[in-house]
Amino acid sequence: MAQSRPRHYFAYGSNLHPLRLGRRTPSCRLLGVTELAGYQLHFHKRSDADGSAKCNVLPTDEHQHTVMGAVYQLDAEDQAVLDRIEGLGPGGYERRTAAVVLAGQRTPVFFYAALETHIEARLAPFTWYRDLVWYGAVWHGFPASYVERIRRVVACADPDSARSAEHQVLFQAMRAWRPEHGYV
Repeated sequence: MAQSRPRHYFAYGSNLHPLRLGRRTPSCRLLGVTELAGYQLHFHKRSDADGSAKCNVLPTDEHQHTVMGAVYQLDAEDQAVLDRIEGLGPGGYERRTAAVVLAGQRTPVFFYAALETHIEARLAPFTWYRDLVWYGAVWHGFPASYVERIRRVVACADPDSARSAEHQVLFQAMRAWRPEHGYV
């Protein structure tokens, strides 16, 4: 029996931009942007794939701490694809659920949070990864102070020049992308 979970995905990291997520999960449909209250954004989740830092959200005891994100509706097949891409379980992320306010309604969402075994504060993200998050935040029109905090995250060059070049091509596409263009 399939595990029941919300169909709405709260993207706060590299999947923020609709083009990035749509190329990974073509069924995605942007529903809007919102905040996840009582959490803070960090770039400290160790990637087993490349050893760099990825995004994570940590709960706090402070309701005024928030993480900005985009809510997407995904079909079940694409949820499974996203689980694999995000490294659910052995890859260091677990799925969590919460309720956010979207268009004035409390909406259940799922998101990915790092397992404690994969949190390493000393790591830095690759520049292209940080910029994926930044591009998404800019595209969604997040508050300038939030966007600036992302832009200021210390990042490092990816030693894999081919992977870095792939992301530069994606950034070029993101600059001109509009929803009516689709995810090609």
